[in-house]
Amino acid sequence: MTLTVDDTFLRQLCWQSAIPMVAFDTELRVVFCNRSAERLLERSADELMGRPFRDRVVASQRDRVDLFLKRTLDTDERHELDLACLSPGCATIDLVGTAVRVTDENGAAMAGVLQLLDVRGRFETRSAHVQAHKMSALCTMAGAVAHHFNNLLGGLLTTLDFVRQSQNRATVQRGLGSMADTLSRAITITRALLAFAEGDRADDEVGDVRTIVEEFSERIRPTLAAQQIALELRLEEIHAQLPSRKLNTILECLTTNAGDAMPGGGRLEIELKAADSPDDFLLRISDTGSGITDGDLEHVFEPFFTTRRAESGQNTTHLGLGLAMVHGIVQDLGGTITLCSSYQSGTICAVRLPRSLI
Repeated sequence: MTLTVDDTFLRQLCWQSAIPMVAFDTELRVVFCNRSAERLLERSADELMGRPFRDRVVASQRDRVDLFLKRTLDTDERHELDLACLSPGCATIDLVGTAVRVTDENGAAMAGVLQLLDVRGRFETRSAHVQAHKMSALCTMAGAVAHHFNNLLGGLLTTLDFVRQSQNRATVQRGLGSMADTLSRAITITRALLAFAEGDRADDEVGDVRTIVEEFSERIRPTLAAQQIALELRLEEIHAQLPSRKLNTILECLTTNAGDAMPGGGRLEIELKAADSPDDFLLRISDTGSGITDGDLEHVFEPFFTTRRAESGQNTTHLGLGLAMVHGIVQDLGGTITLCSSYQSGTICAVRLPRSLI
């Protein structure tokens, strides 16, 4: 039997293909869908044909889908987009759409073809992995909180019992001082955890960002010099106004971490420059220290995660709360923070912040 490749054959080939396919015209209306697309979208061809494809996706994606399909018709390139379609029961169907245009003999766009890939299983697996990671981090944090507060309360009770049994005024005063220090450390931990969870809510005066960075740099320069760390500034005029105390907290934590990573000396650079968006700016702090391993890098913003053993309990950095607190403050300001590092090759911390909170 000789196979004739005609319109009927090609239509049946597309109709019976195992790959879900939807064709759309230059008005972005569905003009064809195959059997696999019907099954995937849980709708018949009659329900899909003649209607804009945007009607099949969630409301938040409709304008983006229109731009995606129009771009497909305008170029010869293949385009991909993550889609969230709605079933008749309003359940979300997670898909990846790959679109190409179909042209006539003169090269003009006639239509577009959208191939659909069901990725629900992939998202479910990733969501389960993310959830497991969150639970693991939560368990680690809960254990760390219990550990630190158990130590603090245990020491507090021991000191209190000692003071109650003493008749010596000087001994009682020393005991009360020790108890006050313990409570102060507990407050420090609690405030750092609150900053991580909610941002820093305390009142704060707004100041010029470059001035704040310059003044902070001059304050820490002698300390860094004593550690044989050279401080370099690269500060552009960015005309930004942010809360002074919050920005100082960010600088303090990040430069302290950088200094701790260079026990034998090195170079610390603070850079201030415009971002690609006119509404934002970038604060970058880089060091030539020991760097962070790939395994540790994904955990650095988790409360109580630290690669250094706590020495005194008086410094939130040693408790593993410094970066967690910075992360909370940066998010509260509407910014983002990222770390780039490799072991023994230094670290770059990039903080992207809005020029103003108004």
